[in-house]
Amino acid sequence: MRSNFRPNIRLATNILLVIGTFAIALEIAPIAEVYQEKKICIKYFKHQIDLDKLIKRLKIVKQINPSSVCDSILKS
Repeated sequence: MRSNFRPNIRLATNILLVIGTFAIALEIAPIAEVYQEKKICIKYFKHQIDLDKLIKRLKIVKQINPSSVCDSILKS
């Protein structure tokens, strides 16, 4: 009778690699979101996008001063 030890080790290794990949992706997602917000604010300050697009993309209320929101985003 053949031993199933090696195929079981390969299967376990592959499962751990998949779990590790998803864990890394979930860890990176919030960091990417912060950089997207910074990029949008920089474009706003360079007058490459208008106020309506900034409000829509950052999901902020129109009564709030967008420059102060962008300043706080860029400082973080």
